[in-house]
Amino acid sequence: MAEIEEIRRPEDELDDDDDIDDEDVEDETLLERLAGLSEMFPDSMRSGVSGVTSLSVSGSKWLYQFTRRSLWVVSTSFMILVLPVIFETEKAQMEQQQLQQQRQILLGPNAAVSGGMQGGLGGMPLPPGMQPQPR
Repeated sequence: MAEIEEIRRPEDELDDDDDIDDEDVEDETLLERLAGLSEMFPDSMRSGVSGVTSLSVSGSKWLYQFTRRSLWVVSTSFMILVLPVIFETEKAQMEQQQLQQQRQILLGPNAAVSGGMQGGLGGMPLPPGMQPQPR
């Protein structure tokens, strides 16, 4: 009978070597790796990147503070200057609606539709001599 030989592939030998190498390597911390990478770049480049980073951070902080202050000024100004006008306009509209409802109740449904004030004070008709002349 023919004998069966076990054939080893070159990859199998590499796998065995990798296991041994992994055990020999010390674990590095992230800080140690970053320190090692920083040594690759010249001091001028590192200081330039550091300056740009600090400038970006300070610019972002300034922009945040400016936005906060501007938003505060705009919102308080709106509340003080615009909201009272809106409330008074709404109040006048409500009073007008109530007046139309009262007129409709007292004079009938056609009184509210026929249109507002025909005379002087409070919807009272004008005296006969002061009637508007038709054109």
